[in-house]
Amino acid sequence: MKFNDTAPLLPKPDGPPPWLAKLADDATLEATVLKRPVEGKANIMALLKQAMPLYDFQDFTYRGDFGASFFMESYRAEIQGIPIECSVLVHMNAKGETDSILINHRPLDAALRFSRLMWERVGDGFRDLYLTGPQADALERAIDPKA
Repeated sequence: MKFNDTAPLLPKPDGPPPWLAKLADDATLEATVLKRPVEGKANIMALLKQAMPLYDFQDFTYRGDFGASFFMESYRAEIQGIPIECSVLVHMNAKGETDSILINHRPLDAALRFSRLMWERVGDGFRDLYLTGPQADALERAIDPKA
């Protein structure tokens, strides 16, 4: 994977990203691993709480403000030993609250695994957001017929 390989690793962060503490009640989350956007602070927080333990580690290569209204972070990670990279772009509204989050996981096979694992972890209220095992299997076979 190339994007994060071009940057040096940052020191481990001391805590959660600053945008998380400023999440607006009507914030929206969009992500590669989701079938549709998620709306609302409570829903986003519930999903992030389930997602974070899936990472074996996160090695950040960028984490900071990106212009006046954006925050960006980029990291390498593994999920069940599978390498995955992620870039997160966060928009802040006029009040300085996080109102939009865009998360891009790559490569596709790792994103499919992440979505399937989230489907297994979340409750019935969120399962329709993620790929079921058979859906992920079908997409993996489409990508690599040997899978």
